[in-house]
Amino acid sequence: MLRVAICCGGGFSSSTMAAHLDRQLHERGLEDQVSIQYIPFAVLAGSGHAAFISQKTNRQDEVDVALLCPHLEYPARDAVKKGLLHIPVFILPMRLYGQIDINGVIEEAEDVLELWNNGTPNVVTFPDEPRSMTAPRNVSHRRWLAQQGK
Repeated sequence: MLRVAICCGGGFSSSTMAAHLDRQLHERGLEDQVSIQYIPFAVLAGSGHAAFISQKTNRQDEVDVALLCPHLEYPARDAVKKGLLHIPVFILPMRLYGQIDINGVIEEAEDVLELWNNGTPNVVTFPDEPRSMTAPRNVSHRRWLAQQGK
């Protein structure tokens, strides 16, 4: 089973997005293949922000990959430098965030895991997208390449 975390700083948009994706999983009968959960980034990384002090920190053992909101690029890179992340994390492109469907999440997560397993360091990026903020796509990277004829 592929276990995916959707992460944000505070959680309103990403928790809503995770709930929407979880509904799509059940509607499409994919709940035995994939799980989606919202985890605040501070909790995922175990950085111990005061707002999350009562929650279990460092929940990386619960997921295989984390897809992060676009505004977490710099905190994620900082967490990598501090050695706080031991699972692959990926910053969702701005144009993709909020529009991605469950199939796109699955494709993105699978492709990020493949890059990670082949030695791409954290924060995982696609070779043609060194920064998520500049990515022009609003579909998964796999679909984007197919649309571009690559």
